[in-house]
Amino acid sequence: MKRKTVISLTVLASTLCFLAVTVDAQRGRRGRRRGSRAATTQQAPESAAIAQSLGDLRWGMEPRAVHQHFRERIEAEYRPRLAKATGAIEEDRLRREMNDAIRRLRESYVRFDGERTGWDLSFLRGEFTHGNRESMLVYRDGNSQNFYFFIRGRLWKWYKAFDASVFDGQSFEQFASAVQGRFGEAADRSGRLTEGGPRQRWLEWQDTSTRLRAIDQTRFYGFYCLVFEDKNTLGRIDSLRTNTVDPGGEDGHALVDSVLLPEGGEANADQDGNADIADRITGNIRRRQQAPEGATKNRGSGSSSGSSGSSSGSSGRRGGSSSSGDGLDLSDL
Repeated sequence: MKRKTVISLTVLASTLCFLAVTVDAQRGRRGRRRGSRAATTQQAPESAAIAQSLGDLRWGMEPRAVHQHFRERIEAEYRPRLAKATGAIEEDRLRREMNDAIRRLRESYVRFDGERTGWDLSFLRGEFTHGNRESMLVYRDGNSQNFYFFIRGRLWKWYKAFDASVFDGQSFEQFASAVQGRFGEAADRSGRLTEGGPRQRWLEWQDTSTRLRAIDQTRFYGFYCLVFEDKNTLGRIDSLRTNTVDPGGEDGHALVDSVLLPEGGEANADQDGNADIADRITGNIRRRQQAPEGATKNRGSGSSSGSSGSSSGSSGRRGGSSSSGDGLDLSDL
């Protein structure tokens, strides 16, 4: 009887030791996995240049204030040109150009309230939702289109899509070298930016209020972009998007309508909705013909449809594209 008791105790002790070793091993594996995940998602480095790029724009601004900001920029761009006008005819022409640029800015504003727009099938389709009081304003500068997103009437994202020609033929490494020259060393990431989306590569920085990503969109759309986002809004974006609806419409075909409607998704008799059909389908961002005089003559001047060549929406002076990556200075972004 004593022998059986001793054997039983020995077996029990061996079992407990085995279980303890197994638990410790499992904890070690979980710790290594957590460490691996942490290494993969290390914090993005800080960049003081982010605030400089935003300039006078602040997260939380209302659409009216952002519109006024860029209207004043357009007027400031034309002021010296009007002062140098050689006569009444020249002055009248310049005023018409200025008023056209202001009109295009105003008409670019679109609300994503469940009614289908031309942007729902564009490269921006993952940047907004319908039914959550979201909207967007578009501003064109010398070498990019700039999309300013609002949610519940507050600015929270700036999407800067460079013209396809700006980095034409440049590799991601050359693009990365240019933007890191402006914002400093970045965290190099890859993965899916949206659920179910394609695998992409991007660089990432941050400051106290903003997350910045430089994204390679060349595989699908032929351009590179910068995306500035308010970190406070990002942290509660799910709670802000609780009423998402699918955009619909009783008439027309979504793809046809998306390329026939002008920018902003609303028909206008004064605009040619067919002018950028290829761009809408492919996602390529090209220089618009309606840019003010001088925008396409000298990319280094930073002059365009409402750009004064300064920060918060303008990428400033830049040389032409080259295969070596020379001239891609973003110091004035």
